[in-house]
Amino acid sequence: MRGETSFSAWEERTMKPTLLCYNLSGEKASKIRFAAMRLRVLLRDVRPDEYGLTLNALCGLETGGENVPCEETFPDEMLVMAGFTPMLMNQLLQTFRQMKIPPVPLKAMLTETNGQWDSCRLYREISAEHEAMSRGGASMHQGPQA
Repeated sequence: MRGETSFSAWEERTMKPTLLCYNLSGEKASKIRFAAMRLRVLLRDVRPDEYGLTLNALCGLETGGENVPCEETFPDEMLVMAGFTPMLMNQLLQTFRQMKIPPVPLKAMLTETNGQWDSCRLYREISAEHEAMSRGGASMHQGPQA
């Protein structure tokens, strides 16, 4: 995500902050729903049959998008923050810590690039990035080295 804005000025003005949630259940899901509600963030649970829609379509930024079924699904929890300012993202994560919500390792901000992806592609990208970072490797998306 280096060098890429997390949201356009248009999205910031017109889009209600939205949290896309994948594979959350039980008390953790309830706590995340409450945290989002406290911050006036729209929460949307994404079902596996919606994984073929673009992230922009899931967030209501485009209509008429074709839901091309993904060949795979994924069991891991994942969050996508759309229309968030940096301050709101920090407030949400701080609220998670205050409420003692266990971490969701796979998180992403909606960008102009990944907004065109479906959920499966985003999952592949950020799970590979998370795995590389967990092994102590460099980010796969690092910018040019000076």
